Amino acid sequence: MEKIVLSRPTYNRLSDGANLANDLADKATSPRGLTPQKPRAKQYLAKLTGETTTANGGLTWKAKEVYLDETGLAVEKVDGFEWTDDNPVFTLNAASINDVIMVSQSGRPAIDPDPAKRYWFGNPGGGGGGGASMYRLLVNNDFTLLLNGVNGFDVDLIDDQNNVTTSAVTVTQRKYTTADFYAGEILYAIDYSLGGYLLDPFLAGIGGA
Repeated sequence: MEKIVLSRPTYNRLSDGANLANDLADKATSPRGLTPQKPRAKQYLAKLTGETTTANGGLTWKAKEVYLDETGLAVEKVDGFEWTDDNPVFTLNAASINDVIMVSQSGRPAIDPDPAKRYWFGNPGGGGGGGASMYRLLVNNDFTLLLNGVNGFDVDLIDDQNNVTTSAVTVTQRKYTTADFYAGEILYAIDYSLGGYLLDPFLAGIGGA
């Protein structure tokens, strides 16, 4: 098959159009609507094991999939996903080895080597040296949090086996104007200095604005 080479401006226009279409499709889909909800992007909890061979100022990393035990400690998952030089994690700001972050695949296609390849992105939240302890939370009822909003009724603290360890914990979000959460959803959070748990480091903008 003959290979078609696009100029950079043409590629950018096609890429921007595809991203816009995907964004509009995401916004048009609602779990309360009549049409089926579009599946959310697969997310993993990743521990950064080292920078990639091609150094990039602490922005590209090798990593391994982990889970959180009942104390919030990150444990490497047997046969879990692994990120290498060929499929690295891109961080939104400089990270450190052993940081544990939530990562997901971006819809932006890579130019080289495969136009269909997706990038893995995560945000260490400016942390370092392993970051703060993380906790798993289970949403019991649909609810919405405004910016700086607090909920102390609809979320439980759970362990890695999804057993409830503390009922009705307090959660806060200080990242989006509004953020929607749905029954059965599992969230990750860190300790909040004002009490309870802060959801910000692991909110990816899904259902929020």
